[in-house]
Amino acid sequence: MSAPVSDRIPVLDIGPYLAGEPGARAQLGYDIAKTAADTGFLVIVNHGIPQNAIDACFGAASAFFDRDEDFKLALKVGDLNIGYLPYGAQIVRTSKVASNTKPNFSESFYIVNDLAPDDPRIVARDPLYGLNRWPPDMPAFKMATTAYIQVMAVLADKMVSAVATALDLSSDYFTAAFTDEPTRTLRLIRYPKHDGAEDNQFGFAPHIDTNFLTLLAQSALPGLEVRTPQGEWIRPAPIPGAFVVNTGEMLGRYSNDRFIATPHRVINDNNAVRHAIPFFFGPGLDAVIAPVPTCVSAENPAKYEPLLYSDHRRKLNLTNFAHRQKNPGASASEY
Repeated sequence: MSAPVSDRIPVLDIGPYLAGEPGARAQLGYDIAKTAADTGFLVIVNHGIPQNAIDACFGAASAFFDRDEDFKLALKVGDLNIGYLPYGAQIVRTSKVASNTKPNFSESFYIVNDLAPDDPRIVARDPLYGLNRWPPDMPAFKMATTAYIQVMAVLADKMVSAVATALDLSSDYFTAAFTDEPTRTLRLIRYPKHDGAEDNQFGFAPHIDTNFLTLLAQSALPGLEVRTPQGEWIRPAPIPGAFVVNTGEMLGRYSNDRFIATPHRVINDNNAVRHAIPFFFGPGLDAVIAPVPTCVSAENPAKYEPLLYSDHRRKLNLTNFAHRQKNPGASASEY
């Protein structure tokens, strides 16, 4: 049975903020702070992303997943989660709100910051960098997804600045951390009808995101469910063209747990295949994540030591890939 749609996940018009209208930044910061301390989820409208860019990305996802299995498996993920992740390849074993024993009932395709083969990090075989695995003879796929990543990165950067305001920081507080090649991951996902799933199997099992912010274009079909602090599962309002935004683990560390990443899951109980195109945004790998001054006091000391983001990503790589661990298929999060 589907979780109920709830106005506890607010719908925020960010058009005035993007236009620089007086008072709009402060109001958005207040609204973000209120929901980030509660469900960690909000819906934004009037965000400026062209609908044709969103539609093209959904179309690219559908076109890829429609290809035959041999075509997709030739692009299967390797040492990094870049490329195709087939059905049965990911079990979320680290959830704090569910005992996940079955793989996610979905398939995915990951796209990251696009590098050239002669990039020094690729040449040096830096374990944190890899080449995107672009499908052959699908030029429209690359064009649509790279265009989408470019416009989404601009919007995500604006939202990061609004988060700084929500934390009573200067609007450019996070600029340095996100200036030097922020981490950007576009994950294309296909969920089959849930009636084919096994017991205790989800389209995407309960988990938290490990980045800073996630921006999810509203799918034509519902499926995302959010767990409130009281343990209730709710769904955001289904508004065509809107984005669902949620906080991630790194923002939790920055905010000294004032804004905690919220568990969420996907159940595709529609009578049709469902697609999703979440965009994950995080700081550059050289950024040091530490609780911000406005979230630390004598009464509320820092809960976290400074963390180099590249160390965090290395830990994720060791946790999340089947060939590097004793429990094949284990995965903590979206990466």
